[in-house]
Amino acid sequence: MNQTIKSIISEIPTEHYFDAHTVIQKMYQEYRTVYDSNNKFATIEKYHSEISKNIDSFVQSGMIERIGESWSKNINGNYSECVCWKKK
Repeated sequence: MNQTIKSIISEIPTEHYFDAHTVIQKMYQEYRTVYDSNNKFATIEKYHSEISKNIDSFVQSGMIERIGESWSKNINGNYSECVCWKKK
């Protein structure tokens, strides 16, 4: 899953902002096999939280910078809070 997340982040233009919902949505739409095969969690919320943690792991490499929180549409079509980053 980390390689898929890295690929998704790599597609984001430098200096642009994105949130966990963006990465999750793209993974769900374009990398469905990876999305489905890594869901070993009791709830979708826990799984998406784990994906967010994986995204955040790219902060240490300098690929992204954590900005804060955003409010955007989630995979279920509802608006909710999630973490926001900036592509470096």
